[in-house]
Amino acid sequence: MKKAVYWLMGERGGRATLAGWNWLWGISEEIAEPERDEDEDAIATAEASLKKMQQSVSQLAEATNQQYATYQREKRVYLYKVGALKRAEESAIKAEQEGRHADAETAISSAIHLEQLLPKLEAQVEQAEKLSKASLAKLRQERARLESYKSDLQALKNLTEVNEALSAIAETHNEQDMDSARAQFEEAKNSVHTRYLEKRAYVELSVNPADPLGADIDPMAQQQEIARRLKILKEQK
Repeated sequence: MKKAVYWLMGERGGRATLAGWNWLWGISEEIAEPERDEDEDAIATAEASLKKMQQSVSQLAEATNQQYATYQREKRVYLYKVGALKRAEESAIKAEQEGRHADAETAISSAIHLEQLLPKLEAQVEQAEKLSKASLAKLRQERARLESYKSDLQALKNLTEVNEALSAIAETHNEQDMDSARAQFEEAKNSVHTRYLEKRAYVELSVNPADPLGADIDPMAQQQEIARRLKILKEQK
């Protein structure tokens, strides 16, 4: 409430307004400040949740980077084995041409082993690539969602300020209180105005030069004359 009043009237004006309200309702300064409201609790909960989401996204980013690094490492191993197969075949051909049959057989044996291994390595690389792409897509999605929640949180904070302002306006514009205050003001104004007319009637009656017998008027007649003059003054108003 205090924040809303300061927002509406500025710090100096808000302080004066709150002091006036506190004095009017007999509220001490210590208890004048309201307790934490539901909007503030909701904002605190949203901020704590957003912090947890940020931590989760950070952990996801770290895991995604590690997964991508694993994919790149397996890919390099696979490509190296592909090159090794080619080199083994070339070595077998050369050794056979040079009459080194034992070396040719060893090279062919290595090539056969690589041919059997490469499909497995290729499948692992493909699987690692799929997982890495899926993790990257998930990371992008969660980052976008996080930014959306950040915007939502700011919107909630703005809306909370509006709620506080509306609450302050509602409290300071209670129709029943305003009607009661207006009625009391009008009553006080009429009372003062009536006393003014009475005093004026007394003065006019006491100094009226056209009424030389005014001093001899008895109290009852004088009161009647005052009432008559008062009525005339009210009709002239």
